[in-house]
Amino acid sequence: MNARRAAFVPNPLLAGMLGICPLVAADRSLPEGIALGLGAAICSLVLGAVAAPSRGIVPDRLRAPFSLALSAAVALLYSFGVRAYSPIVADGLGIFLPLLAVSALSLHTLRRSSAVNGSASTRERYSSIAKEAFAFLATAVLIGAAREALGMGTLTIPLPGEGELRLMELPSSPLRMLSSSAGGFILIGCLAAAYRLALRGAGRKIP
Repeated sequence: MNARRAAFVPNPLLAGMLGICPLVAADRSLPEGIALGLGAAICSLVLGAVAAPSRGIVPDRLRAPFSLALSAAVALLYSFGVRAYSPIVADGLGIFLPLLAVSALSLHTLRRSSAVNGSASTRERYSSIAKEAFAFLATAVLIGAAREALGMGTLTIPLPGEGELRLMELPSSPLRMLSSSAGGFILIGCLAAAYRLALRGAGRKIP
């Protein structure tokens, strides 16, 4: 019973509203949702994996700059990989790809990993980080797919190079507003409300 009443935030986006800016501004299609969500998840997982072992090597005063530099390197390499695979997706995301280094999810992981207090072990802490990273990825994909399908009437998967695979193509856009930034805010708000209601029904608490 105590476990059910404990604070429970497995989804940093829908529960903590972390990293919504790039999803609102750039996550307008399924390919962009995959690219943004996967990039943020990779940066978060790398930070979580390196933060604990680096405590015995990197001085305390240099730990934060070291982690941010590592995150920037990972984000830069990831942006190169996205551009090599699909230049169209990379051009659509623009500056948001390298900015994954300082995304809210990465900074949240940095703060969580650098905390030395608490009863959670390193393995438990990294397991929690991995769950949050996967939840962020899944939510980014869901938002991108919904905005593309309802806002533009299509659903695509990027192929290597300039090509794309069309999974769906409607004669018209059911909700064109979802392709705009305002529509992104509305969609995220509805998903966050549904998520919180689901957790409340399950007896979970959101801090």
